[in-house]
Amino acid sequence: MPILQMALTKHFNLIRKRIQLLELEGILGDYRTQVGVLNEQIHDTQKALDWLIVKINRISDSGRSIPKLLHDSVELKEKKIYQLKTQKKHLAGTVAKYQKIYDIKKDREKKTTQIRVSSIQHMEDSVKISGKSYVPTKLSDIEQAVKKAGLEDWVEVMAADGSCAKINNTLPILFSSGSAALAKEYKSFLRKLARFLKPYDVKVYVNGYSDPDPIHTKKYPSNLELGASRAANVVHEMVKNGLKPSIFKIGSTGEHRFAAKMQSSKKTFQRRAQLTVVFSG
Repeated sequence: MPILQMALTKHFNLIRKRIQLLELEGILGDYRTQVGVLNEQIHDTQKALDWLIVKINRISDSGRSIPKLLHDSVELKEKKIYQLKTQKKHLAGTVAKYQKIYDIKKDREKKTTQIRVSSIQHMEDSVKISGKSYVPTKLSDIEQAVKKAGLEDWVEVMAADGSCAKINNTLPILFSSGSAALAKEYKSFLRKLARFLKPYDVKVYVNGYSDPDPIHTKKYPSNLELGASRAANVVHEMVKNGLKPSIFKIGSTGEHRFAAKMQSSKKTFQRRAQLTVVFSG
């Protein structure tokens, strides 16, 4: 297998592992949020129970009879606290399980990255691809190039695995309800981005999403096709501006989200396309 192909294979294997880690981070974040909500409910319910007990004691001290309603309320709150604590204990066990899996995968990723960095030092700094010289890109170089191209408001640059870098669009590419048509301002952004990416060796991943409103038309039998069409129109626009179709990969989960943290309660922000560019390092 050629050196470059081996290097790229390793890059994308590392990227796949990083995506798995991000999924686990999302799951852990969700469960920890639920534990936090349960803690607040336990605290509030306990506070209300303490107040009721104080009230019952005062009534008892005054020699009056205690209304049955107060006793029932105390019993209900004690039962609720028990149920909440049981749920919290179950969630805490789940968090511990996923945390263990995450720690194992994170440790493996760290070791793999160390091996990757060590092996890269023995590779050639550049190789020939179809008669064209490929030079590994540095994160700092890409950050400067993004600013120079006037794209810093649209995308963020971050480190990927190994010596790779990637960029994600931070300003969402939004669509009208039931439509996959690109607005004018997005065409301008995609044209600028395509021109910026031309000199680089990249893979571009575009995912299309929709809101939960069902759709069933001849053009879009479901939200899955609508999301895919939104992603495809992003790709068409970039290909039209000089990028090769072979560097793209389109995905769609319709109204479903791949990661919980990507969700939004506002339908406007659910009708979008997400774009990730991975640079070969």
